[in-house]
Amino acid sequence: MDQNARASVLVLDDDDPFRSILVRMLSAAGYAVTDTGNANDAIKLLDGKPPFHVLIADVQMPMFQPHGINVGNIALNKPNGPKVIYITGRPDQVPNGFINTARTPLLAKPIRPDELIAVVEKALRPATGRA
Repeated sequence: MDQNARASVLVLDDDDPFRSILVRMLSAAGYAVTDTGNANDAIKLLDGKPPFHVLIADVQMPMFQPHGINVGNIALNKPNGPKVIYITGRPDQVPNGFINTARTPLLAKPIRPDELIAVVEKALRPATGRA
């Protein structure tokens, strides 16, 4: 990871032009970004070193690939795994209660740069809740 980067982010989205926009927005905000359009590649990247701080995963992936929620669950189950943010062009297609949006925010496409950065920054803040 770039020593000057704020945090490392893995972006998973099969829409190449949209993924490029996300990468530009995050890079401009000072994040080190790795991206892929393939869910299986994202799973492999999650096993690499150094670990990612945030995973941004598109919910809907092409046939024969795990959907983004599967990739997110893999990330969430890793010790010291990344925070997860889901994105989708069809929020109405995500069953109510299927995603714990308090733990893993769900953003609807198109995503404004300020909205994306605010959600990433919030995800990176240390938890302040008490048990």
